[in-house]
Amino acid sequence: MGARKISCARNIAVVVLVSVALTGCFDDTPDTGPVQTVDWYKVHDDKRKVTLETCGNNPGELQGTPNCINALQAERALSSGEPFELDLSSLKSKEDS
Repeated sequence: MGARKISCARNIAVVVLVSVALTGCFDDTPDTGPVQTVDWYKVHDDKRKVTLETCGNNPGELQGTPNCINALQAERALSSGEPFELDLSSLKSKEDS
């Protein structure tokens, strides 16, 4: 009976070791290519737009990848300085009444 317990423990240990060894073999993370910096995406408009479109089409898988984050940060940095028209006409009509 003692040999049977050792055999069972050995089999369990082998299964655990094989399972641990195989965990690194199955990588299902998407291949996004080399990681580009925020500054790089600021300079390369076409690549930034393509990256943002790709990330937007598959946010479940790609949203947290370095290239998606860096492209989005570059887009935000570039768009934050753009002037825009502020429509205050609705406020003026409320003040007059």
